[in-house]
Amino acid sequence: MAYQVVWVLLLGLVCGCDALTFTLAHNESRCVTEALRVHALLTGDWAFSAGEVGADAVAGEVVVRNPANEVVSDGKDTSGQFHVTAQADGPYSVCVTNLGEGAQQAMLHIKTALEVEDHSMVAKKEHVEAIEAELDRMEKMATHVYEEMNEMRARSELAQATDASTRGRLLWVEVLMLVTLLAMGFWQIHYLKRFFQAKKII
Repeated sequence: MAYQVVWVLLLGLVCGCDALTFTLAHNESRCVTEALRVHALLTGDWAFSAGEVGADAVAGEVVVRNPANEVVSDGKDTSGQFHVTAQADGPYSVCVTNLGEGAQQAMLHIKTALEVEDHSMVAKKEHVEAIEAELDRMEKMATHVYEEMNEMRARSELAQATDASTRGRLLWVEVLMLVTLLAMGFWQIHYLKRFFQAKKII
């Protein structure tokens, strides 16, 4: 019977119910099991209320156990919360016990870090690793392109410097050629003038 109750409670969790409410007799316990992956977060809150007239006490206990059946969280009060980070893969059980004198109603609400409306949207490990590999490849490509751009910029600056130096040298060569041509022109004019004067042509 207890296994059937636990199965019903698990179906309630899968269906996404906000809270589980059930009546517990004195010292009666109910457990809910949640399968967790390592580093997953299990959180929950609980509350007890008198379920029978004349109940003397309103108190209970909630115990969370790991797959090795070790207690990882416990609390005794009318209401409270728990937060557990899974240290290993496997089923984690949350047990609620009525410590009051009479029957009580217990409300238990459990959530996990991966609890979403559409579980198909949860990224799988292989998908994350593929994305990380692609991002790493894109980072390396970006670094290579950046280095290529820096090298091309350095080459462009060197080519511009060489071009400027070459233009400066060509300018001085052109000036020297112009001065040489002018000097040769004046010399030829002076030579021809003296030649014609010697021949008494002018």
